[in-house]
Amino acid sequence: MTTVIRVKFFTLLRLQLGVEEMDVEADQINVRALLHRVSDELGNQLVMEKLLDAQGALQTGTIILVNGHDVFHMSKLDTIVSKGDTVSLFTPGGGG
Repeated sequence: MTTVIRVKFFTLLRLQLGVEEMDVEADQINVRALLHRVSDELGNQLVMEKLLDAQGALQTGTIILVNGHDVFHMSKLDTIVSKGDTVSLFTPGGGG
């Protein structure tokens, strides 16, 4: 039985961190606390800077999926994730 939450990084976040995924040991945690834990374990604030605005809310265009479901349509940063879950992080897209 797994006791970790798998966190996967996509797009520019993956390139800038140089990491595709990581495991975070936790039984249950909300997305906001998970992002803080990921930042602490990576030793930088890039995840927080790229995904959250200055007020700590999701930046427009940020996509965070829990087991394939967008947290925007759930409880946003208060969405609870549990051991065995997979959280996918996508920075806001750019283009023109």
